[in-house]
Amino acid sequence: MEPHLNQIANPAIEIRKLPPSIIRELALILDYADSWKRLMAIIPKKLSSNGYKSDISPTNLPKYNSEHFKIIELGGIQYKRSCSEILFDEWGTSGRPRASLGHLKYLLAKAQLFRAADYLAKLLGEDPPVRPANGPAAVIPTSLSEIQPHLDTSTAEVEKQLDELNYPQIAIQKIRKKSIEVKHLVPVIPEIVVSEVKSKPDPLEPPLVVPRAKPQFPPAPEVSDMIKFSLDSVSDDSSELSAVVPDLSALLSHDQSEAPAAETENGNSEFIPVFSKLLLDPDKTQSSATEDDLNTSDEPYETDLIPALSILNKSSVKEDSELIPDFNMLMSSNESSKSSSSNPSSAKCSSPLPNLSLNTLLPHFTYAQLEVATENFSSAKESGRFLGAGAFGSVFLATGLLDKPVAVKKIFLENVEMVSEGDQVTKQFKNEVEVLYKYKHDNLVSLLGYSCDGCTYCLIYEYVPGGSLFDALQKHPGTLLWKQRVKIALGTARAVAYLHTAFSTPLIHRDIKSANILLDGDNNAKLCDFGIVKLLPGQLTAVETSPCGTSAYMSPEYHRGDISIKLDTFSFGVVLLELLTSLAPLDYNRQGADLVISRRARLLDLQVFSAQQVTYVEDQCEQSIAPILDKSIGTWEENEINFAEELYLVTLRCLEDKKKRPVMADVVTTLETIQEKLI
Repeated sequence: MEPHLNQIANPAIEIRKLPPSIIRELALILDYADSWKRLMAIIPKKLSSNGYKSDISPTNLPKYNSEHFKIIELGGIQYKRSCSEILFDEWGTSGRPRASLGHLKYLLAKAQLFRAADYLAKLLGEDPPVRPANGPAAVIPTSLSEIQPHLDTSTAEVEKQLDELNYPQIAIQKIRKKSIEVKHLVPVIPEIVVSEVKSKPDPLEPPLVVPRAKPQFPPAPEVSDMIKFSLDSVSDDSSELSAVVPDLSALLSHDQSEAPAAETENGNSEFIPVFSKLLLDPDKTQSSATEDDLNTSDEPYETDLIPALSILNKSSVKEDSELIPDFNMLMSSNESSKSSSSNPSSAKCSSPLPNLSLNTLLPHFTYAQLEVATENFSSAKESGRFLGAGAFGSVFLATGLLDKPVAVKKIFLENVEMVSEGDQVTKQFKNEVEVLYKYKHDNLVSLLGYSCDGCTYCLIYEYVPGGSLFDALQKHPGTLLWKQRVKIALGTARAVAYLHTAFSTPLIHRDIKSANILLDGDNNAKLCDFGIVKLLPGQLTAVETSPCGTSAYMSPEYHRGDISIKLDTFSFGVVLLELLTSLAPLDYNRQGADLVISRRARLLDLQVFSAQQVTYVEDQCEQSIAPILDKSIGTWEENEINFAEELYLVTLRCLEDKKKRPVMADVVTTLETIQEKLI
């Protein structure tokens, strides 16, 4: 049952919580003349949390661009939905704070979409928004009393004269007399005449058609009519032309051995070859047809103009026929060159993948296109194409697919001859292409396309040129200053919190680690590798029988198959320790190889560490991170605030037991407070 009007008469109610009837009514209004585009164009990236006035400014850019407009239009066509409804679904479930009725009403009035704005004002029990006095959006008067003040003097005078005009009396009498006559008309009943119908043939009865016997045509003449017509049409004085006209009926004779030599009317057969000799049995021709065979006919003709077809078809050419090309060889080489150039992978593999029907707006790229763009997935160091490899695939740099370089992830397939649609790798691939492409955030690596017609599945991602956070910390120590690390921590936390809260079903990454955090040119964090994400159906906790991820970042409950959004919180706490200390999460050369593992995990003896083993952080730090803090990148202090200790407190909360561990949305709030102290 939909809420009553009084229950939703609150401008603070979120758009995503509106009843379907209200969404449909707004969609009907905004779909007219694509009015939704005017609304979409002025939606800012961040809405105001203090009031509903939200405008685009240099510091608050538009939320949507031209590509988003095209995506919504394509979605409306593909799913046969209202574009306005798709916009409300996307806008109402993305960003913080959520879009509300108040925000919508303000933006509708600003876009001069007053019909929709008036509908919301009526819904909220408010006065309609003020319209401009002039222009298309001005109020249109509908009664004479409203129109009268706007009439000029001459028009008003004409209206007054029409009101005072007295029609002639004779005209009024004629009108009345006519109306009385019409009123007193006596109805006339038509006379019905009954007559006897005589038996006459129906004029519409179709005539009797008697089929005639088919004519018996004489047997076909020896020379067809067409040939006769051709011969008759040649005049007697055109002897030169008739010299080159063959007798086709003679040439097409069934008995080739008895076919007479073609002769024209003047008996000249100079240019007419004996085609029966050319059309010999192919097997016989290949074995014994020579130029001498063609000379065995009794009819006189010249053989200089008759090519030896058998010689042309031979694969080997004699020295005296070096000008005759081997056409068979040319055709085969041409076809093979075309095949190799148009489909580089055809000679390497036949696709073991099933034919998939995917429900996505992402573009599909052929495997051949990817081979060209990655130089055949070159792993040579000098090519610069190979970017790295993980547990699920290798990543290559591709150019020429889009207007910018992209990263192609080539999924690993075990040595299988055929992949079925029910295999786990296919299910995971479909999950990425159909579900995960909808997740768009500044701190997430965007999925841009896919391929499923070649040797394996491929995914095309946004290319982030700065490398991973792990490489920056371990291979290039000292390059990231402490303030940049605070920004990276906040960006990563926002990406994880977005995965957990963007849609009604939480999305768990399950492999948060520094190697999966990429850095762009400005050291902004970009979370990547959604190869093992897990969608939980309408809940925040589930049980998974086959845990996966990186052991140094795993929470204790993960080894029991207990999967929840707090799993990512624990992994993020390990990343915070890496940012604070620049230490690797796992190093067997130090006492306490793992950077951190909770006491609860050791007590459970989960075959990861013995109960007596103490992790490195617990061994070195009691109440402060100072003993292992990386001080080579700065003092971590500003405005008499020790930011290292502030981050360490957040880290300890993330590494708590599951019940005490915060969700990532709370972690983001804490980190934003810390970031504000730096400004």
